[in-house]
Amino acid sequence: DKSLIDAVIKRNMAAIRYCYQRELTRLPSLGGKITVKFVIAADGSVSSATTKNTSMNNPSVESCINGRFMRFTFPQPKGGGIVIVSYPFMFAPG
Repeated sequence: DKSLIDAVIKRNMAAIRYCYQRELTRLPSLGGKITVKFVIAADGSVSSATTKNTSMNNPSVESCINGRFMRFTFPQPKGGGIVIVSYPFMFAPG
């Protein structure tokens, strides 16, 4: 369910924002959109997280965000199986 996925991501937004803020101090004009593609396993853990596409083109922010996703736990998918999700994030300085 999309709302359950949104809730977990919103709860962890500080960790995701940290990845961006850390690079922003080095590159003050850094911004863009990063779409993360992740797989929720049958037990609710994240079995993979990759950058599907990016306009930021900053590997350090992208790998940091993907690493954060690997620590998230989502509700178990109904009926078992896996769920593949693409989730966009927009980042802008200021």
